[in-house]
Amino acid sequence: MTKDLIWKGALAVVGCFAAAYVGQELLGGEAAGWVAGGAILGATCYPLFKTLMERRGLR
Repeated sequence: MTKDLIWKGALAVVGCFAAAYVGQELLGGEAAGWVAGGAILGATCYPLFKTLMERRGLR
């Protein structure tokens, strides 16, 4: 379980940097950049948040 949590955390961190880069540098920080950044964050952070909520529910 811990190894899985580490991988999901690493994916979330990479997703944060990717969303910032795509949103600001490639799309210029306009509305399309915000939408693309939000989609990237949602896709990469969802597994981590889901696991954390499940672990919290088990306690």
